[in-house]
Amino acid sequence: MVDRLINRSTDRRWSLAAGPWWLGVILVWLATRVSSTLLFLLVARTQAANYWTGAAPGYFEYLNIWDSEWFHKVFDHGYPVPLPVGSDGLVSQNEWAFMPGYPMLVRAVSSLTTLDWAHASALVSLGASFGFALVAYRLIVLRFSPQVALWSLVLIGLSPASIVMQAGYAESLGLLLLAAGLLFWATNRLWWAAAAIAAMSLTRPAAVAFSMAVFAVLAWRWWRGLDQGWPERIRLAGLGAITGAAGFAWLVIAWAATGRFDSYLVTELAWRRGYTDSLKLNLLEPWFASAEFWLGRGTGALVVVALFAFATWVMLTPAVKALPIELRAFSGAYLLYLALVFFPQSSTVRILFPAFGLLVALGARTVNLRPPAKYALLALAVVLQLGWLLTCWRYSAPDFSPP
Repeated sequence: MVDRLINRSTDRRWSLAAGPWWLGVILVWLATRVSSTLLFLLVARTQAANYWTGAAPGYFEYLNIWDSEWFHKVFDHGYPVPLPVGSDGLVSQNEWAFMPGYPMLVRAVSSLTTLDWAHASALVSLGASFGFALVAYRLIVLRFSPQVALWSLVLIGLSPASIVMQAGYAESLGLLLLAAGLLFWATNRLWWAAAAIAAMSLTRPAAVAFSMAVFAVLAWRWWRGLDQGWPERIRLAGLGAITGAAGFAWLVIAWAATGRFDSYLVTELAWRRGYTDSLKLNLLEPWFASAEFWLGRGTGALVVVALFAFATWVMLTPAVKALPIELRAFSGAYLLYLALVFFPQSSTVRILFPAFGLLVALGARTVNLRPPAKYALLALAVVLQLGWLLTCWRYSAPDFSPP
């Protein structure tokens, strides 16, 4: 069905007769959401009674478990001051790890509609996901055909963790703002790009990676002699500086509110203390600490080096090189950002969402496959999504595989 929608929506005669470009995007994205919802409901039927729900919970109830609980707390009562401290004297897990953009938007929607958290959060997430699909399409067609853009959206919409785009998580809103920032940057509307990424910086932590990408492109254009002189350099440097500063805004806000300059950092570290004894963040160390915890020191280090080598190879493939330079630069910068500070665990698949440019590259590479091969790829996507739901979303205590 998805393949037929793509072929039909990219037929010019059909588009002119039936509606504008966005109609095809909405239909294709709707097909992916229906598929994910059906898989989600199937897994819900296998869910036993747990910390959040009873057995076989309903759709909205089941959407609002895991990190949705933390966003709900922000929605309900904001952030704790002072920081909560455990019996060991260390800062414990708390709401400061979750940025306010998404729960405050849900609160606004809830006030306007009288919907409770469970329903308002699902509405905001789903609506933002459609917004992301529309903006991402416009970004992709700057370089590729409409058929590539729609096929790429299918791959993104059927990726393993895509159900969070409907759950009480900030991913959909963060992706919408990120895609808008990239589109504005690519079309030289830099003030709008800065505004979109500044808003994203209070939703999901990827503004620093965006800033890194801007400076990388600035250096590349200067090296290749592709820039237009100092006015363009100054404008791009300004975008990089503004988005870089935005990336630290939440840290400064947490410091001002709690009186502790490392409030956000120590809160984030509270989530990884069960895996490592480190009480501070050392760049690159989290990957090796995680691999050592799960695989042992020697094997873990080899696996991490292999993963870094694989990521480098992916960024150098012709398919990735064919991406719009802004999307390619951000994808690489985001992977580097994760390599420096992220502690990998079962949520890694979800955390990789902002690097959606890599799935666009896969879409461009596979769009012309014969129908049997494309159907096989779709089937694989469904199997991987079902596996992720069963492994990461379905809860059975003690569960060490959060989504």
